[in-house]
Amino acid sequence: MKHQNPKRTLAVLSAAACFATLSTNALASNVAANYCSSSGGGNYEYIAGVSVGDLNNVTTGTNAYSDFTTQTANLVVGSNPITLTPGFTNNAYPEYWRIYIDLNNDGDFNDAEELVGSGDGKSVLTTNLSIPSSAAGITSRMRVTMKYNSPVSSACENFSSGEVEDYTVVIDTPDNTQMPDMCATQAPSDAKTLVDGVPLCVPTSSQFVSFSIPGADSAGSVAITTSYGLGNLTLEARNGEGGYPKPGDDSIRSKHIGNTECVVITNPTKYWTNVTLRGLFKGATIVADLGKTSCRAQPSLPDPGNIGYPYSHVNVLIFPFSFSDSALPWSNAQIEADMQVVKSYYTEQSYGRFNVTWEVKPEIYINESKSKYDSDTRSWHKLYEQRIAQAGVDLNFPGEATLVMVAAPQVSNINSQAGPPYIQLYHHKPGTIAHEMGHAMGLRHSMSVEGGNQIINSGSDTIRNYGNPHAMMGMGAHTLEEYNLMYKSYFKGWVKDSEAPLITSSGTYRLYAFDHG
Repeated sequence: MKHQNPKRTLAVLSAAACFATLSTNALASNVAANYCSSSGGGNYEYIAGVSVGDLNNVTTGTNAYSDFTTQTANLVVGSNPITLTPGFTNNAYPEYWRIYIDLNNDGDFNDAEELVGSGDGKSVLTTNLSIPSSAAGITSRMRVTMKYNSPVSSACENFSSGEVEDYTVVIDTPDNTQMPDMCATQAPSDAKTLVDGVPLCVPTSSQFVSFSIPGADSAGSVAITTSYGLGNLTLEARNGEGGYPKPGDDSIRSKHIGNTECVVITNPTKYWTNVTLRGLFKGATIVADLGKTSCRAQPSLPDPGNIGYPYSHVNVLIFPFSFSDSALPWSNAQIEADMQVVKSYYTEQSYGRFNVTWEVKPEIYINESKSKYDSDTRSWHKLYEQRIAQAGVDLNFPGEATLVMVAAPQVSNINSQAGPPYIQLYHHKPGTIAHEMGHAMGLRHSMSVEGGNQIINSGSDTIRNYGNPHAMMGMGAHTLEEYNLMYKSYFKGWVKDSEAPLITSSGTYRLYAFDHG
């Protein structure tokens, strides 16, 4: 060996190095090419949409298998919301979804944790892909399977009804310093728990949305941030004991103008931290960072609360509904006549300083029996919200100085009711309309304090709902009674300071009756 030509030795070593490089590249190519085959079939259903990370792939037509590996989804370690849309050539059928990712780049989907997401249903499904930290930094393959009536047994199954799609994924570690606008790229999440450092798009709310954060007791602190979207939410959080935050309890609250809020819980003693987002909002993002003592965004000015209706007018969009077995007992002529009474009432109450306008939309016909929704009022709410959206109006965000009125035959035993900014109207009378409009513009009921035989505020008082019989927002709606002076002051410009001055010195003053127009 020592007599071997040094140049020849170098050439052999170089060739060996080159062979090793070629072998590695060939191996990678073979791995990419050697994933097991899987396909669906049939002409009844197909994968119509996959949206995850910054990937949003919409397709039409039935295919047994589609290779979309030229399209890349950028994912992060932790939870990644994914929206899956089935397509049907005729009727909707139950579809079972399974999503696999080759998390160690070994050319198969057989390893533990490589089934990263699942779900089923006949319509759009939003679920989460759970990515372990061991997969950080890889570029790999994702397989999406949709099978009729049952889930696939493995990522390599060939079946007769459904479709399979393959994609490329890049997995990164989440950035725990930035606050991304998740609703700009993802559908609202149906998750009920928050994973450390993983932002979620929060569903639209007209009341509240709640989450839990696991593992809080071992983290030392939890920083919770919300931001983006429309509306005005309040963020509430409490250590696990006592359940979810409730109005008036000792939960930590962040209440500022808009949706950007921050709550930090230090030294949590329970495994769970419970969080509630309260208010009317949509398009908000939430994230919980375990072990952090500062939020990703800081709120703006404190929210002064419901200080009044700021407009000198309101426009009511009226959507009449009828069912196949129940017509709306309120003709367009009656609607116009009743709304004229309502308009006159508000003109009188405001001393000519408030104007009511309205628009009657085309009737929405529900080709189903009302009895179906008498036993499922949640579905009724979802249905009329969806149908109004199809007519081009967001029920929760119809626009400034605008209310939406759902006028329908009475569903179940629901009374007419309202809260900003819409009304469910089942009792078609001017007094009911005026009362519910008050709620939709932000007012509560006019109540009364009952002291019995005791001095008021002695500890035995009770509060009676609707207790004021002479007030529109009490028991006086049916007879079109007055707004009390406090409620009149809630509306912009109805009562001027000069007309109801604050008395600060002794003297002789004239009292005027503001309970008459």
